[in-house]
Amino acid sequence: MRKASIRLKTALLASLTCVTVHAWGMSFERQERCIEGLTPKCQVMILATGQIDKDSPKQFKSFAQTFPRGTWVAVSSPGGNLVGGMQLGLAIRELGFNTTIGNSDYSPPDCLSACAYAFAGGVSRKLTPGSRYGLHQFRGSDQAINAEDTQKISATLAKYLDAMGVDRRLLDYAQMTTSDKVTVLTLAQAQLLKVDTAGQTSYARWKVEVTPDSKLLAINSSLFTVGSQIPITLGILPVPGQNNKVACLIYYKSNDASAFSASNPQHFEIGKEIYPLISAGNWQEKTGGYQATFLIPDNLLIALLQAPDDTVITLSGSFSKPPQSNTTTASTNPLTAYFGVGNLKNSLQALLKR
Repeated sequence: MRKASIRLKTALLASLTCVTVHAWGMSFERQERCIEGLTPKCQVMILATGQIDKDSPKQFKSFAQTFPRGTWVAVSSPGGNLVGGMQLGLAIRELGFNTTIGNSDYSPPDCLSACAYAFAGGVSRKLTPGSRYGLHQFRGSDQAINAEDTQKISATLAKYLDAMGVDRRLLDYAQMTTSDKVTVLTLAQAQLLKVDTAGQTSYARWKVEVTPDSKLLAINSSLFTVGSQIPITLGILPVPGQNNKVACLIYYKSNDASAFSASNPQHFEIGKEIYPLISAGNWQEKTGGYQATFLIPDNLLIALLQAPDDTVITLSGSFSKPPQSNTTTASTNPLTAYFGVGNLKNSLQALLKR
């Protein structure tokens, strides 16, 4: 699911709210907090408290720009604007942050309603003892929502949860709870639905597919390219006639032809190591985007095979002209995307027949 697909219904979603009480607008502050189960237990976090409104995502991104990836965001909110909650979740995921539930002297350890969708943006997510994660039906702030619009909104929320790595059955709890009540999940329910990741990453796992010409292909997608709305798909496949050699297909879902007229160097980063990819051809137009093949050097292949389970792979693409997304949103340069390594080792071994 692309961020663009969430934006398609902005006009419809803009008037939706998921909170039924008056509350102050969301604010952000830097705090050092100690939470059992985190490593280290005590660390600097972002505390986000108050009601989510349409400006909260922008304000959060401005506040959080100096914090490193992997920062924990402790949220405490009664809810607010539904689209604001999803956009805040998207911002959290783009920045590579994790989420937990916090509190302050004036804000309880609650993440309710629209906050539940913002919480889903965390790469890793942890419910703390005594905290409440709850949700209910969305409602219009100034108008009734008809059955057709309800279906459209539910479909958008389902796609959003899919992209966040949360079980879409979470919506069943929301839809069965009237807007004047809140269903609070138990920890067991939250872990079953992947709201609490129990130490697991939310990055998509690699999978092996068979191409139309009967070749094996390890594939993964990053739905949140930092600074743009351009999804990226990676495919890794054996190099014909060369033992223990693999190539990488990189696909950007952008039809901006002018941006792909040059070579546009690409590289992987694993930890502090940078691995330039070796271009094996020009960019080719492919189903609403552009695709090119790059050879994976031996040292990168070894690093991928030996990567620990919590490794995050960074793909960085440099462009002489940053490509436009298919939603006409401008992009930053370089484009950066992040991938996990779940099932990558097994996938590579299948390609190499080890």
